[in-house]
Amino acid sequence: MTESAVVSDLVTFSRRGNNPPSFWFCQGTGMETIVHPKRSAKDIDQMAAKETAAFLRRASITYLECCVSLMMTHLQREEVVAILEKEADMLRRLD
Repeated sequence: MTESAVVSDLVTFSRRGNNPPSFWFCQGTGMETIVHPKRSAKDIDQMAAKETAAFLRRASITYLECCVSLMMTHLQREEVVAILEKEADMLRRLD
């Protein structure tokens, strides 16, 4: 089944008042093709916000790890621990 035939089937399926499934598998040349229906702008915005938040979280943790590594290159471990504990206490009192 070609991609144009799949699109035609989707259009026919929708015109009959049916909601298409979330994805369709089409067997044609031995390879499976997944055709996704269009998502609303609201869904795309929500997905983008979720992925942006996840990226910023990972990047922030990576940045913190780099800062700690830099501190460890020129400060004693006890000094780094004391500084980080002081910063953690400050964060706890931020309310």
